[in-house]
Amino acid sequence: MHKRYNPWALVYFLIGLVLLLVGVSGVAYATRLDDLIPILGAGVPGLVLTVRAPIYGVAFGDAGVKYSGLLKSRSYTWPEIQEVRPAVVTGTLFSSDVPELLLASGNIDQLSMLAGYGWGNTPNRRVEQLVAELEKARLSAASRHGDHTP
Repeated sequence: MHKRYNPWALVYFLIGLVLLLVGVSGVAYATRLDDLIPILGAGVPGLVLTVRAPIYGVAFGDAGVKYSGLLKSRSYTWPEIQEVRPAVVTGTLFSSDVPELLLASGNIDQLSMLAGYGWGNTPNRRVEQLVAELEKARLSAASRHGDHTP
């Protein structure tokens, strides 16, 4: 099983830790109900980031792909995935390259937590490498199971 992490996961974890510490320290000095608002505003997002950041990413192997995002995870077996390809999501200032799964059902699932950012038309090499690894694993699984669909 191969695991690829979001390069920003450490930053998310540290921000979450700071927010969680702010929320916990607010509990120690809370004397009124109004004091709980900053605790909820900082502590809850901090808890989510601190717990989820270490598992952000995509794991893939013989069975398929498991994607772990901010609030939810999803997984697909290789027969459910028709193709793995890069996609470009454009924005106002810059664009991002994301791995995209074209599913056999016709749906598309962009793995946005693994996006790579850049300027201009230069593709993100990390995303290109991840797409190539995922597609290679998909084709390898298809050949082992007798499915010769490219």
